[in-house]
Amino acid sequence: MKPARPLRLILSAIVGLALAIGLAAQSAGLALTRKAPATALSLFPLNGPAQEELATLIFISAAEGDDATQLGAPRAKDRALAAYRSEPLSPDAHAILALAEQNEKVRSDIVSLAAGLNRRNSRLQAVVLQGQVANQDYPGAIATLDRILRVRPSRSPELFPTLLPVFVREGAVDEFARILDGTSLWHEAFFRYAVRQPAALLNLVELRKRVPFQDQELDQTLLRNLVREDELDAAYEFYKRLGEEGQSGEDDGELDWITTYPPFDWKLTDRAGLRAQPSRNSAELEISAKPGEGGVVARRFIKTPDAPFVFSVEHEIKSDQALQDIDVSLYCGGARQFMIFDQNLADLGREFEVKNLPAFCSFMELIIEARAWSGRSALDAKIRSVGIRN
Repeated sequence: MKPARPLRLILSAIVGLALAIGLAAQSAGLALTRKAPATALSLFPLNGPAQEELATLIFISAAEGDDATQLGAPRAKDRALAAYRSEPLSPDAHAILALAEQNEKVRSDIVSLAAGLNRRNSRLQAVVLQGQVANQDYPGAIATLDRILRVRPSRSPELFPTLLPVFVREGAVDEFARILDGTSLWHEAFFRYAVRQPAALLNLVELRKRVPFQDQELDQTLLRNLVREDELDAAYEFYKRLGEEGQSGEDDGELDWITTYPPFDWKLTDRAGLRAQPSRNSAELEISAKPGEGGVVARRFIKTPDAPFVFSVEHEIKSDQALQDIDVSLYCGGARQFMIFDQNLADLGREFEVKNLPAFCSFMELIIEARAWSGRSALDAKIRSVGIRN
């Protein structure tokens, strides 16, 4: 038996040690890919996922507060290209390279090829979404957004602004109604986003006809924002629809003390020292003000009836001082203000006849104010009803 050659043993040991070190470095690099991509690359330069992760970090940090296409993508392009060369199926690398590409056709080709390789990566799908919006492929854009947000609902804030131009266009409601069926968390999140966007309000009303929000607060916000944007006709039609659903307090003639959907129901003040609230049986409005306090206690919008009409107030207030300290005013509502009357209960009496109004006065705003003067007793009064009749 020949003794082993010392040189061969030494070489074998060196090769084995080198392989062990290499494998250890590769393993450590892979383990650190997400948490420390720069360290992972120093341990294993061929780590494509680490290159991709580093490119993503550069993209996000550079694009923060700016347009990612203009700033983030170009800065991360070299890292993304390195990631692509090491790992050709890197979805984030494809997305960044597409965003950095100035040639629209080349960009579209990159996105199409990458989308065929990976349909689950949310950043890549976001680039697909941008391309679909740019190409006016609206059904495709909605379907892409649904695919992204069902997996990553947390990405809603960054993707909704891209979707908004799609939603506000004419004819978009039917497409959205097919997707927004309440089966995903992002659907309600989109409603809450759109209701804060003035351009989206009218289409949101149309969508509401097809898709129930199942959220009274959202309906209240939509109604309020329509009025704020002076879309009074659309707001009133929506309010009537809520009435058909049994949710609003619309009632011709006598104005019940319902507060569910202001401003077409009552908006009442409730703060320390000044308050208005319906009585327990909602038959009266209870008004209270502490000495030194005063201001608007109740207000609501009313669809203007044909003139002439009579405005009436029913109450059992005996105190002359209280009658003088409660004011009732009626204005033409909306952007063009016109005062119809502004009087305290002592001067107004039980009825006030309105003989004619400007043609633009489609809606009126009724305001009740109350005050309690310093050095006098607190104000406590009840108004039974206010009403309008021809």
